[in-house]
Amino acid sequence: MRVAKLSPALLCAGLVLTALPVAAAEDLTIVFKDGKGALQTQYFTSTKMRHNMGDRDSIMDMATGTMTSIDNKKKEYSQITVEQMEAAMKQAEAQAKQAQAQMEQAMAKVPPEMRQKMEQMMGGVAEAITVTKGGTRKVAGYDTQQYTITMGDTMKRDVWNTTSLQLPFDPAQFRRMSGFANPAASGPMMQGMTKMAEKMKEVQGFTLAETMSIKMMGRGNDTSREAVEVKKGPIPADAFAVPAGYKKVDSPMLKMGQAGKR
Repeated sequence: MRVAKLSPALLCAGLVLTALPVAAAEDLTIVFKDGKGALQTQYFTSTKMRHNMGDRDSIMDMATGTMTSIDNKKKEYSQITVEQMEAAMKQAEAQAKQAQAQMEQAMAKVPPEMRQKMEQMMGGVAEAITVTKGGTRKVAGYDTQQYTITMGDTMKRDVWNTTSLQLPFDPAQFRRMSGFANPAASGPMMQGMTKMAEKMKEVQGFTLAETMSIKMMGRGNDTSREAVEVKKGPIPADAFAVPAGYKKVDSPMLKMGQAGKR
């Protein structure tokens, strides 16, 4: 997962996972079909997760605290540990605080009316989040509840979630590896995400179908996917392996907090 800049979809998905209970459950393999007809597969065991998204894969090993990002186009992969991620976030947070102090000095010279508008643009996203409960329907054989999540005029996401599936891993470890429980979350860089986390507690269950529309800087992007198969049972170890012949490169996450360093 990205840590420095999480997409709304990914952020929402991660926060929904935190609402699921800790329970001994079978391994899960879930196959999705996106709006273009392409298949995506998610694998869940008690210690590992893998998301196959076509051009890219992500693997989370909660036993070792390692995250692997795979670029199938470039045939490259990178890895980062929780400790490295947390160190990078602390460095980035320190720089964010310094940048905020400089911005506050500059904002002091801006007329009050303009300053208020700028502050709303920079920090008003979390306050603009709404969650609305909709109808119900079956997806891949499971009863689901619809939730509509909006983020001002920027994002609208409809999800159909089920509470009938129990994920086999510990949500607390997932939160740590996703960055939601990182100490840096108390700083200004993550305050908006904290507010979003509180709002997302209204969304329960695991997402089996979703549609999302994002509008930014005059451009729009619509995506969708729906589960077409849910399989329970052991997952072979090679499902979490990096493809043979792929080149290992430095993780882009390690560059967090290094901007401006010489």
